[in-house]
Amino acid sequence: MKAFYEQRTRILLLGMTVLSTCTLMPAAFAQDIERNKNPSPRAPHARPGFSSPNTHVASSHPKNSVVPSPKSEDISVTGSNGVRTAEKRLRKVPGNFTVISSKEVEKGRSATLEDTLAFQPGIFAQATSGSTGNKISIRGSGAGVFYGGYSLGMKYLVDGLTVSGVGGFQEDRLNNTGYQRTEVLYGANAFDYAATALGGGINFVTHTGVSAPGFMARFEAGSYGTLKEQVSQGGTFSNKKGDYYVTAARTNRQGFQSYTAMHRTDVVANLGYRFTDKLSARLIFKWDEGFGHYGGLLTLAQLRKSPSINPNDWGGRPTRSTMLGFKTNYILDDDSKLEYGITWNDYPLFNGTNTQQFNLWRSTDINNSIKYNRNDRLLGRRIESNFILSDVHMVSGDSRYYTSSVRSTQSNSEDWTLHQRVKYGGSHDLVFAAGNNFNIFNRLWLTSGFSVIWIDRNIRVVDRLIPNSALQSREHYNNVFITPRVGLRYEINPDVDVFANFSRLIDPPVTWNYHDVKGSSPYNDTGTVGPLKAQRANSAEIGIRGHVGIFDGNLTLYRSWVKDELLSVVVTRATSTTAEITTTSNASPTIHQGIEAGLSTKLFNLHQYGALSFRQALTVNDFYYRHDPLLGQNKLPSIPTWQYQAELQYNNPLGFYANFDFRSSSSYYVDYANTLKAPRYGIFGLKLGYEAKSKIWSTFLDFRNLGNKHYATAAYTAYNLNHTDSAMFYPGDGFSVFGGVTVHLSDLGKHL
Repeated sequence: MKAFYEQRTRILLLGMTVLSTCTLMPAAFAQDIERNKNPSPRAPHARPGFSSPNTHVASSHPKNSVVPSPKSEDISVTGSNGVRTAEKRLRKVPGNFTVISSKEVEKGRSATLEDTLAFQPGIFAQATSGSTGNKISIRGSGAGVFYGGYSLGMKYLVDGLTVSGVGGFQEDRLNNTGYQRTEVLYGANAFDYAATALGGGINFVTHTGVSAPGFMARFEAGSYGTLKEQVSQGGTFSNKKGDYYVTAARTNRQGFQSYTAMHRTDVVANLGYRFTDKLSARLIFKWDEGFGHYGGLLTLAQLRKSPSINPNDWGGRPTRSTMLGFKTNYILDDDSKLEYGITWNDYPLFNGTNTQQFNLWRSTDINNSIKYNRNDRLLGRRIESNFILSDVHMVSGDSRYYTSSVRSTQSNSEDWTLHQRVKYGGSHDLVFAAGNNFNIFNRLWLTSGFSVIWIDRNIRVVDRLIPNSALQSREHYNNVFITPRVGLRYEINPDVDVFANFSRLIDPPVTWNYHDVKGSSPYNDTGTVGPLKAQRANSAEIGIRGHVGIFDGNLTLYRSWVKDELLSVVVTRATSTTAEITTTSNASPTIHQGIEAGLSTKLFNLHQYGALSFRQALTVNDFYYRHDPLLGQNKLPSIPTWQYQAELQYNNPLGFYANFDFRSSSSYYVDYANTLKAPRYGIFGLKLGYEAKSKIWSTFLDFRNLGNKHYATAAYTAYNLNHTDSAMFYPGDGFSVFGGVTVHLSDLGKHL
């Protein structure tokens, strides 16, 4: 233990020393900075398909402009300005990113993260069985992870504060309630998020009293018993020094499949205050509770003939999570800023309720981060520096495995038998990252940096119903990695960038990956723990993005050489009486490579008749083994080889709009032996809506799967199915219609 704390102290001191050194830079050096006297050029008009299908393209700085002061990032920006500010900040990244406006998403059904991330190249986002359980993958992250409670391979943040922990992130928490925008940085481009994930980072930015003032009420209803009600109130106080926002939403859905009903309640609150011109702070609160049934897996024959059946109701999951966050910004001078943030996250899970083998998982995390940003000149050229110290720490967490003679509920615990308890408390990811953007000359920027990452996993089996000294009961993984990053970005003109980068990524196992790694079962008293390594990747990326004439678009090519990729296999399927057993192991070397392309074209704009545009998103994935002894160069399962999405958008100046869309996916293998494939599919949709000129009210109709296509939205992963049709597939919704009305009375906020 002494060595444990000494190593932790050394890394913390290293980070604080660098921060202190930069804060105390000589005044003479700082005085050489050119002040921001010239405004940036106006950003090009928003057209779908550039870095995001729904947002503006950020402009670059002309030759005689300067680096923006830290004051330019206001803590309380409006919705549209917030999107533009985010794009301007993220455009400095020499790699792929996207910013998605929630206002655009809410022009149709807004129920799951699949709705938010649709039409984004490079992102696989599917809501299994139409529920809030989302399978999310970027550049193959979490490709081999079974669906069943947690989203892996991504770092999730709320207002820049980490909410995903060393135990992963609950899929049920992936919804869009209370957010004004979503920022996605692909792969190693999430460097500024201190991400330890192959897929990158997703940052959800909540509404404030400035971005969503006044009273709002939204009502959605539709097929399969779907009903969503939401109200919110936002405003300012104390002469606009402070602002507040609070929203509550209730969602119900009976489900396309039998036995897949779900309900949930979400509350989001946000309180900000600017004490002085230099000091501001914000409190963020999120709480949710609900219940969801697991979707039923179907064979290909069942998927084609009767996709709404659920032949094996294997229980459900009541959920509840709480997040309390605090962040404060202090502007040290015109050219440097310090930010501190902390989040407390608590999320218990009851997995497999109404079954006879079930488990309770509990996690409480405290995540701290310190960020320091500075703008200077070096050798007469502009330079932007940033330093981050992030600690994602599980202060307490365990999993307990039970059996019962009858189907379990939360009220018959006297019949439960505890077979095994595993503790994870003390596990953490500690990251110190230092990076800068250096203006080498004119429009050429060099991005460089490195991270020091300390991974610690502490896994202990503390209770067994039947003691067995032959079974391993403890595993401690402790390792430090250094990950460099270098990139170039060239501004061809204020509207077009080309970029390239080379980076190293680290993605460690989550806590529960370490037990039952050999397929043993805690329910029959054979549960054990075993070793796993962090997955590591060297990644190269090159691309172009921008706006030329009637076109907005981006094209990115990437390749990652991955070692010790973490892949999972379902050993035993869950039933109403038996729990699911999985095993996770480090794979032989693999390759992840692909193409991410988005393009929006303004076909015409006849002012009195309206505008017509066409946006497209293409994702090409090529993930495979590098000469595995048993599997050769087989494809990695569960992610489509390609996805193509397109939407024809018409907007009328009177407020009417109509969007006709097409979503398609290739076939892909669902087992490592490459013997069974999910079928390819293509589905059509139509969205109609109207927004009053007063902005007080709007309404929409959203038609999904117009042809009532039978298709698989996501799939499980097996080792070798021997070409046998097996229950591996989650069915997508059939033909469905959703409608909604939103009322927004912003004037109410003026009378508070």
